[in-house]
Amino acid sequence: MEKAPILILANLTYQWLGPAVFVSAGVAFLLLFAHDRKQFATLKLSGAFFFAGIGFTLIMLVDGDVSRVYQATVQSSLFVSHFLLMWGVASLYERRFPKVPFGLAVMVAAGVIGYTLFQPTLFWLRVATASGFIVFVDLMCSVLVWRARRHRVDTVLAGIFAIQAALTSVRIIQPFLPGAELLTLDTISGSPFMASMQTANSLFAIVMGLALFARYSTTLVMRLNRLAETDPLTGLLNRRDFDTKVDLLRAAAAPLPTGLIICDIDSFKQVNDTHGHHVGDTVLQAVARLLQDEAGEASLCVRLGGEEFCILLPEANIEMTRLAATRLRVAIETQKIVSSGRRLELTASFGFCQLAPEDDFRTAMANVDAAVYQAKADGRNLVRIATDVVTTAVDLAPVADRPPARDSGR
Repeated sequence: MEKAPILILANLTYQWLGPAVFVSAGVAFLLLFAHDRKQFATLKLSGAFFFAGIGFTLIMLVDGDVSRVYQATVQSSLFVSHFLLMWGVASLYERRFPKVPFGLAVMVAAGVIGYTLFQPTLFWLRVATASGFIVFVDLMCSVLVWRARRHRVDTVLAGIFAIQAALTSVRIIQPFLPGAELLTLDTISGSPFMASMQTANSLFAIVMGLALFARYSTTLVMRLNRLAETDPLTGLLNRRDFDTKVDLLRAAAAPLPTGLIICDIDSFKQVNDTHGHHVGDTVLQAVARLLQDEAGEASLCVRLGGEEFCILLPEANIEMTRLAATRLRVAIETQKIVSSGRRLELTASFGFCQLAPEDDFRTAMANVDAAVYQAKADGRNLVRIATDVVTTAVDLAPVADRPPARDSGR
């Protein structure tokens, strides 16, 4: 007799495990959103866990016959929770939410569940339909994650959704196995089916929550790496990351040469003085996009500073590099950048050279930069080849160490 209160307490603790896990996960994702308001996926996932916690709490409170409104509220929490779950997963992986399949599934499930609310003897059909809807959502989430996978955690998360779908499918047929009692609203509380559902969903909430946290952390680390590697204005590589990747690109291209091009926008100071720095920023962004698009994905594009850019072309000889520089010059001259209803006349000067695998990169950069100065001196909007002669100590200085003198109106 003394063990009875302990057993009752243990049973109550076990019953409330599921809601407690879901609410805890909801709070955790809500805290993530509070930390980074741009991550709306975490807000959607937080809502998914909260509504799941509400649904499980309402189920725990069922004791005998309840009103149809109460039952409808339980089922509504199911639909809202899984809608937010799928929406959150789609947002986290930057995929389009599958509106049509989800809408059709909701219509079918809601229709069947709504009908069973007025047919108490069909409670088993309501449970089977709700479980089938969960299987559908889990499989859809698994497919979304699998198609967008980029890391091992994505594969794990897709597997978690697939396993949950499989376990839920088993629970659908569990009440129909030989010897099993037909589920009713009066018998479901405390039944083996309820115990199985509580255990599986609690474990699922814990494992899925951890996996989603891991995926969010991976996304955050990737974003921080991109910020550290790229120029914040143009999105091109910054000089530090460019230097680390130059040797890799040249080694991959060997024994073939690589092409080196430096581009400097003409009279950029005049653009800033005449139209304002916000227009100057727009010009830099437009030129950066053009250079990246024209050079191709295999090339390296970097903003060296100010209005000066550098492009490294893999497996490009001197003629290929000259043609690429000429094509870029014409593209900048002909592109349309409009400010205050007027098209900006924009040109750029180019220097280029061919880099053999054994050539010194810093020396080549200084030579090509000198060629850009020569193109400026010859009248701007020109392409000049670099020579092997460097005439001044300033030219030999590393580009990153030179003061940003490109706003001088060159």
